[in-house]
Amino acid sequence: MQCRDAEEALSAAIGGEDAGERHRAATEHVTGCPRCMALANEYRRIGESLRAVAYASAPASLDERIRAAIAAEGRSPHGRWQLADARSWVLQRDVLAAHVRSLLQDAPIQIASSERHVVRPWFNGRVEFAPAVKDLAAKNFALLGGRVDWIDGRRVAALVYKRRLHIINVFLWPSEGQADGAPHATGFKGYNAISWTAGGMTHWAVSDLNAKELAELQAMF
Repeated sequence: MQCRDAEEALSAAIGGEDAGERHRAATEHVTGCPRCMALANEYRRIGESLRAVAYASAPASLDERIRAAIAAEGRSPHGRWQLADARSWVLQRDVLAAHVRSLLQDAPIQIASSERHVVRPWFNGRVEFAPAVKDLAAKNFALLGGRVDWIDGRRVAALVYKRRLHIINVFLWPSEGQADGAPHATGFKGYNAISWTAGGMTHWAVSDLNAKELAELQAMF
């Protein structure tokens, strides 16, 4: 197992995912790799922080809603939407966890550049799609760079911007046939997030930046 694969397995583990054989292979790799051992120790600290900051108990009604949606799916065309709502809540939690996890690192980026023509090709071979990288410096959203992150059991691209002292993560991955949709804004524990689907890609922008300015960034995408 290579360092990058070990890093993804360890990252998934702090989110409570059972990585099975993949996690065991990562553990064996870490014992012989000082760099990954240091990263594993950092992830343990991140996990403790996420339990205190980024994760919250599911709403008391969530289990009932999921069961009702499954039962209704065979009888009602609206059942799928109810289940989608519950699924969206879990995804929102994963996105917020990835954002907070990045802030706990020494730097939230793996490729540091304000040039979109440098950042975009860096993702080649690291994710299975080509993310559209926007240069928004003229609008006071400075591009810091990007990284690969792990959300919902998959590699995703993360573009990192800065507005004054606020870090903004824009996560992207293929939308898997979903139609383009209007942006949906939400807030959680002092963070704002906007999700939308456009051009065959799912986007999530998340930051402690105020909702109005975060919406301005979303509109530029």
